Amino acid sequence: MGVDVAVKITFRPTTRQVLGRALFLSGASLVTALVPAAAYMLAVRHWYRYTTLALVLLALAVALAVAYAGARNRGVVLDERGIHPLKAVASQRHTERYAAWTDIADIRAERRASRTVPVVYLLDPEQKPWRLQAPYSGRALSTDDELDEKIFVMRSLWDAYKRGLPPHRQRP
Repeated sequence: MGVDVAVKITFRPTTRQVLGRALFLSGASLVTALVPAAAYMLAVRHWYRYTTLALVLLALAVALAVAYAGARNRGVVLDERGIHPLKAVASQRHTERYAAWTDIADIRAERRASRTVPVVYLLDPEQKPWRLQAPYSGRALSTDDELDEKIFVMRSLWDAYKRGLPPHRQRP
């Protein structure tokens, strides 16, 4: 006698990846905010310490907020139907990408720029391969030590569902 297995697994960027993105964004926003401010202060020959401190704190706060908001929207959900993007906001206007388990030809880990990402290849040759936004692994703070296990889970679910039938397990 078989028992249906209900599956819903969500992959998002790790906390370390969110912090790494926040540090990168804060560095970029600091440069954007401080270069004009420093040029102005050099031109008037007066250094405004509190203004500089306020710019640094504002840049850090904006970077953390943007990184957190971006991390909430990135990711994929694996369920019994297939792979689909994580919908953190219902009013998002991007094109939904969805791959049913029966439409997937292969799931591979591939190197893209400085990251290793799972790529979903579909049976339809007209469709481009789908590079997933999460999970991923890169350098420094972008590493994900569990990427191999996550890709193994994806491939295992695909293997179990690719014939269109839910997997069953035997009762002992």
